[in-house]
Amino acid sequence: MSELRVLHLSPTWFGDESVRGGGERYPLELAIAMRKQTPTRLVAFGGSPGTRHVSGFDIEVQRTWRQLRGRAYDAIGPGFLRALGWASIVHCHQARSGLTALAALIGRPLGKRIFVTDHGGGGVNWVRRLRIGRWISGQLAQSEFAAATLPYVGRRTEVIYAGVDTVKYSPGTQKTLGQVVYVGRLLPHKGIETAIRGLPAGASLDIYGRPYDADYLEFVRSEASSRQVRLHIGASDAEVVAALQSACAFVMPSVYEDYRGRRQALPELVGLAPLEAMACGTAVVVSDVAGMPEIVPSVGGATVPPGDPDALRRALTPLTTSLNNARLQGMSAREHVVSRFTWSAVAERCLAAYTA
Repeated sequence: MSELRVLHLSPTWFGDESVRGGGERYPLELAIAMRKQTPTRLVAFGGSPGTRHVSGFDIEVQRTWRQLRGRAYDAIGPGFLRALGWASIVHCHQARSGLTALAALIGRPLGKRIFVTDHGGGGVNWVRRLRIGRWISGQLAQSEFAAATLPYVGRRTEVIYAGVDTVKYSPGTQKTLGQVVYVGRLLPHKGIETAIRGLPAGASLDIYGRPYDADYLEFVRSEASSRQVRLHIGASDAEVVAALQSACAFVMPSVYEDYRGRRQALPELVGLAPLEAMACGTAVVVSDVAGMPEIVPSVGGATVPPGDPDALRRALTPLTTSLNNARLQGMSAREHVVSRFTWSAVAERCLAAYTA
């Protein structure tokens, strides 16, 4: 068999000019790991065209021809056609995207094998509208939950959970009693107010992330006032890693219904931040929504009902009141991640799926 040439396509990319979220970090980390085994490129849109050097990898940012209906997740441009010609495998990130539909429409007749991993982006579902789901060779879903949301995408579906860099995200030297950390975008479906309201007595909450909703940012600020809550906007990766290492607990309180009463069908397809926290030797408490419970261990992790601050407080208290318990739970969480969730393993499983 000839050497695979893998093209990862994403309408957005991991950086300040675009979006710094799990849906952007995933294709970057996967491409970095996959490059060690086969020629691999990552083409994305957003910001001025050119090469972006991120984590030692060159992201090829193409000129955006247009954003269908003005949505970033539906960014398309002519530059990806040249990359499409180079590739033998095209791995599209975001199922509800004009870019994914266009890659299938053009790439499939050219003999390219097309694969899709969804990250919950809110573009127009052109794949469904155009009824071209079967033009896609396979859906490589991040979780069982994610697979169930897109039964019409791909002639076959395989669940391949996300990974984590277990060298970059590794345990620190000491933990801070009572410290709880949240890492993620500041958006309504993240349910950060539940973490604030459910903070145990004597504990503190450090919130790391970037705001993508001005009203929600003000709402979080109002909830945090007069409480032991610190908001860190625009922190570096090194600062985030240090916080994950020192925390006694990590919290991801995502919700199906946000503070405005709006329904969120896809709050978390899986969640990279909990994996990164566990790799740092920190126990996690996540809400029982979407795909997150699938990655949480029985020791070193807990799930609670969404939007329930009392349940969250009960789960956090044993971790925030005992350094020994936090360390033991964190060690178990780290072992869970190292044994099951590494990017090298994700890359190997994807490569196997491409040729199955």
